[in-house]
Amino acid sequence: MKKLFYMVIVAMVTPLLGGCFDNGSSAPPPSNFTATAGDGRVKVEWTPDSGVDYWLFTATDPSLTAFNWTALPNAQAYISVATPLYLCGLIDGTTSYFAINGRNNGGPGGQSSPTISAAPYNASAKSWTPNSSLIQDIYGVGYTGLTTCGNNPAISAAGTFAAVGAGGAIFTSPDAISWTGQSSPVATNLNAVAGYATNQNNAVTPGLRWVAVGDSGKAVYSTDGINWTAATSTQTTQNLRSIIQFGNSFFAVGDVGTIISSGDGNTWSLASSGTTNRLNGVAHAGMYVAVGNSGTIVANGGSGWVLQTSNTTSDLHQVAAIATVYGSIYVAVGDGGTVVITDSYLHNGTWTALTPAQFGGHNLIGVTVEPRGVETTTAYTTAPPVDPWLGFISSAQFVAIDDIGNTYTSVNGHDWTATGNNTGISCTAGTTCLNPLVSSGFGYVTAGNAGATAYVF
Repeated sequence: MKKLFYMVIVAMVTPLLGGCFDNGSSAPPPSNFTATAGDGRVKVEWTPDSGVDYWLFTATDPSLTAFNWTALPNAQAYISVATPLYLCGLIDGTTSYFAINGRNNGGPGGQSSPTISAAPYNASAKSWTPNSSLIQDIYGVGYTGLTTCGNNPAISAAGTFAAVGAGGAIFTSPDAISWTGQSSPVATNLNAVAGYATNQNNAVTPGLRWVAVGDSGKAVYSTDGINWTAATSTQTTQNLRSIIQFGNSFFAVGDVGTIISSGDGNTWSLASSGTTNRLNGVAHAGMYVAVGNSGTIVANGGSGWVLQTSNTTSDLHQVAAIATVYGSIYVAVGDGGTVVITDSYLHNGTWTALTPAQFGGHNLIGVTVEPRGVETTTAYTTAPPVDPWLGFISSAQFVAIDDIGNTYTSVNGHDWTATGNNTGISCTAGTTCLNPLVSSGFGYVTAGNAGATAYVF
């Protein structure tokens, strides 16, 4: 499929590169052309000239120019781009090269810019930075993408964070470093928050919607992250523990098997979960999965919630899921270093319970996942290696955190490696001083008691 994609792009773009059109003219490349690396991404910027249409070219070969890109490894072209341009899903540790040129009124491309480069990295392998700018116990952190990436609109490049916690506390941040407290319409604990933007890449009207849920069935929502309103009714008085957003809907789960859903955060519907156990986490990657105490797992593929066999009795605290072009993976973590996993190919609907030695028996309190780029060889004729446990190519990066702040990584959810890094937040084993763990598409954020937060980008 990827090889076909590039053949189509080449067929579309090559005539224009040759200047086959009679109208318009070439334009010089822009000034101040720079590339800044991030976690699996690069931000490319330049100073544009008015009226010039810019095309960006990239590959993993240093010989790249605006005119030879079609024959180079990992080559892509981006037509009529604006600065800054975020490119995501890139291969960590592999240097990407960039060139740009311009044209006026549909004319041929002008002189190629000097070639620049940047090397994306894996943020989960870096050292965390602790931060103490929050003041209340924080139980939930969410991220909403406001801009999309040039090569993968499903991955957000820049966005905004929200954190919620004790006594209805609400904070927002553009970077998970500096936080601003917001007025809350409720005084009960808020335990989780999620959001999305319906109009990404529009700084004026992004169509932002945040929803947070908490104790006694309380929910609050906001369309700007600043002004928050209490929901009319959630159809429950049970404590709500986790929330996700998928499509145009929010799903929240909580005590006594409670599951509710809403399109706007104000009007909610109650569903039958098939369990009375407490549910602590919820995720989606083709089907909805909720996990909870005593190894409880319930799943919904569109025909209602069905109890799954988890093969563990450990309390499960959080679940992460990812849908890739190769297949979906679901990973839940819990007490005693328990991991339960399934995927959409070899193990669809059958959960495997693990207690990897790397966790040292510590309770796992959080797990999240980001997509990662995978090498497909320079000729695009050979697929990447199939993961022996999944049965398909792994293009995921899972990160888990334990109750004393240690972090772990996995590309398939089955085989884990201790990063050797700690969040730097002092915790006592067996207590819960860290609560949520969230990925933003370019890094990771965790938070916990007394407002302690830590981040790695």
